[in-house]
Amino acid sequence: MRRIMMVLPLIALFACGPSKEEFEKAQADAQALSAEKDSLITEVLETSKFVNSINEELAKARTALVSPAPAGDGQSPVERDRAARAQALDRVTALVARLNETEQRLEQSTQRAKSLSGRNSKLLQQIEEYKASIDSLQATAMRTEAQLRGVIDSQAVQIAGLTQDLDTTRAAKEQLSAEKAVLTDSVGQLTTYKNTVYYVMGTESELIEKGVAVKEGKKFLFFGGKQLVPARSLNPADFTALDKTHQVTIALPPDAKYRLVSRQDLAYADSTNIQDGKVSGALHITSPEEFWAGAKYLILVRD
Repeated sequence: MRRIMMVLPLIALFACGPSKEEFEKAQADAQALSAEKDSLITEVLETSKFVNSINEELAKARTALVSPAPAGDGQSPVERDRAARAQALDRVTALVARLNETEQRLEQSTQRAKSLSGRNSKLLQQIEEYKASIDSLQATAMRTEAQLRGVIDSQAVQIAGLTQDLDTTRAAKEQLSAEKAVLTDSVGQLTTYKNTVYYVMGTESELIEKGVAVKEGKKFLFFGGKQLVPARSLNPADFTALDKTHQVTIALPPDAKYRLVSRQDLAYADSTNIQDGKVSGALHITSPEEFWAGAKYLILVRD
């Protein structure tokens, strides 16, 4: 049918007796007109496909506004949503630019269609309908773009607040860790201090010379007498230190017996090596807490 419509003007011209040059020009114009129509129809079809793709992209963008991003990437929910919506915003911004370009091409197509001989009204109407669709899509895309920007800006503020809270929590945690370390160290020192006890052994003269024992008491005629007792001021450097919770046996020199000068109670020691209040071989402490409750410094004098 199109070819018949193209040939009719040529027949009319030929009937009027045109020259060969006029006939060839008319034929070329008809071919150009047909090619222009084919080009416009192709553009309209491409615009139809483009409109469908725009609708799909906008649907994805609207989904990003209401649906949370999937987990599993190590980010917080807010950060995941913000990243997903930022990607959607990039797509919508690109769509707006493409819509603007399409609108310009449709305007050019309108002008070309109007310049065609006979003004193809059906083609013009179809172009105008697509222009209306493009305008509607532009409005929807711009609204979606504004909504995405608003959500992203709001999430940026939320992330900044969460970051500040995290920094505050981290600082508090670090301070708590430091305080815990100090407390643990203090507890360790106190435990060590509480469990550390001291002992010394020797002859009476050796103990007096070291200053860990003194003679006290009065003697009148044949009554009374002086006894060896712990000195009032004792220096830990003059003793051997041990941990009462772990070291419960004190080895003594062989072939010698020792009696206590200090206030520990031998009732809390193994009686196997104890005879008449004197210890030989080794002092085995069976109840450390009770044994050392009487005094922290153990003084043993060789009998």
